[in-house]
Amino acid sequence: MPPAIRFTREAVLDAAYSLVRREGPDALNARAVARELGGSTQPIFRLFSGMDELYKEVIRMADENICERMKQNAASSDSPYTAICMSYLLFARDEPELFKLLFMRDRVSDGSCGREYKHEWGFPIIEVSVGVDRETAIKLYERSFFYTHGLAVCIATKYMPCMSEKHMEELVAESLQAAATQLGIPLKNS
Repeated sequence: MPPAIRFTREAVLDAAYSLVRREGPDALNARAVARELGGSTQPIFRLFSGMDELYKEVIRMADENICERMKQNAASSDSPYTAICMSYLLFARDEPELFKLLFMRDRVSDGSCGREYKHEWGFPIIEVSVGVDRETAIKLYERSFFYTHGLAVCIATKYMPCMSEKHMEELVAESLQAAATQLGIPLKNS
């Protein structure tokens, strides 16, 4: 009779996710995940083709985490675009290692450059909430969200660790207003 399976794919993935969440992407290796599980490295390589697959699954989980936060906050807000930006900033503050994994990794070296540009969901939100066409929404997004990204990097790396949520929200609103002013677009609601 073969030995009983002690760890499931989900258990290994949860252990890897917890490890990265706590210690960062560089901590992800088979021995560290095995330690997290309280077992050996064997289940990892039985359940995953290798550490690269496990790494990609951790990225997928982190991406689902932030996307779900953004969708929920945007759906329940009078200012969906601001809510999305705030979700992004709060994710950087509350989950700095997952933020770094998703948004501060070398996309060229890991082979995902150009394939993971998922900001398209931001364009329709701007179109609807600000009241502009898609082309203008893209221009507004490029001029405001990338400012938000820079602020999020400062927050995740503790360059600006003590910023209040109110201040974050003011900066997001100001960046969108500045972008709209630059493009000559009156904002109705953001």
